[in-house]
Amino acid sequence: MPKAILDEPRCLPQNSADGLCAARKQCPVKAIWQELPFEVPFISGGRCNGCARCIAACPLKAIYMN
Repeated sequence: MPKAILDEPRCLPQNSADGLCAARKQCPVKAIWQELPFEVPFISGGRCNGCARCIAACPLKAIYMN
């Protein structure tokens, strides 16, 4: 099953007004998390179910499927 992968150089949460990952809010299985606002998020491949909602939600297109 394909899993979401974060392209870290493309991810710029510091450009977001609240510093929160927009894709994180759309993940139904909570596979994306941030330690703190304005930090680059992490994606847990073990939790990702391959739904691709995060890809559509990421304004920077920093997430892709492997």
